[in-house]
Amino acid sequence: MGFLSIAFKIFKVFVEISVLLYCDEQIFQGFIFMSHKSWIMVSGFFWAIVGFFLLYKGLHLIAEGSLGVMRDQSFAVSLFGSPEKGAMGLVAIGLFVGFIKGRFVLAKTVRRVCTRIVGLTLPISIKEVYSISYLLLIASMIFLGISLRLVPISLEIKGVVDVAIGSALLNGAMLYFRASQALKISHL
Repeated sequence: MGFLSIAFKIFKVFVEISVLLYCDEQIFQGFIFMSHKSWIMVSGFFWAIVGFFLLYKGLHLIAEGSLGVMRDQSFAVSLFGSPEKGAMGLVAIGLFVGFIKGRFVLAKTVRRVCTRIVGLTLPISIKEVYSISYLLLIASMIFLGISLRLVPISLEIKGVVDVAIGSALLNGAMLYFRASQALKISHL
């Protein structure tokens, strides 16, 4: 069983927990309808799971590139002096870029999605939650992630990109969780 299938199962459990804890579940014509707070929590859980996956993958790629068999050819070693310092330096760069991206770029997306969700009337179905532009953004990021595998660049660069995106998504997930806790809607 791969890491992606485990992440999907964890996401499914988070959705079920969110439904049980944060909303009065209503089943109507085969669809589960959730409250505003629940949809915001589900969005945060999704971003957190993908963020953890990318962070794990990026750390693995950096370690493999900096500390692996070909470490003499590693640009991180030539940049930072030793394989260990090179790996730590690349992780620090990825985390810093991810923090900046999460705070300034993805924060706008989180605010926009939360505003959209809160503006919907209850009951909310999954078809109403995310706009077409948001879904296209997600699809384009998935496409870029897949195409990154095909580009002949070093494992370290791929790892830094994954660490940056993963940490940005984790930062965005925290913003979703804060937004869900800030909701003061009486029927939640």
